[in-house]
Amino acid sequence: MKKLCFLVATALMLLGIGCVHNPVPPVDARVTLAPGLGSSIYVTSVRCTRNQAGYCLFQANVVNNSRKMARVEYKVQWLDETGMEIESVVSTWQNMAVQPGEIKGLSAVAAGKEAVDFRFYVRPFRR
Repeated sequence: MKKLCFLVATALMLLGIGCVHNPVPPVDARVTLAPGLGSSIYVTSVRCTRNQAGYCLFQANVVNNSRKMARVEYKVQWLDETGMEIESVVSTWQNMAVQPGEIKGLSAVAAGKEAVDFRFYVRPFRR
């Protein structure tokens, strides 16, 4: 019986069953990717700090993991200490093109010092 279990375990390892071949990047709960993006676009290196003037500074990388150019829109929505959205003219949808294999660095600065956190949204480009 032990030999059978060993043989089955060895066969599964050789076949690659249960192995992840395409690692999934870490997920930040503050980042929302629209379902239409599939696995072609993902966001890495998400950070939010205060700059020298006391405003929140958001930075992230958007990666195109596909073989064709991706056109997406993104938005940073700032939140106050209670978690409520802060209405701002700077929290609008911006569009960008990301070439295959390209990593684009994005940054945004909050419009007011009352911002303490953010939500980052990415969706397919809408014409």
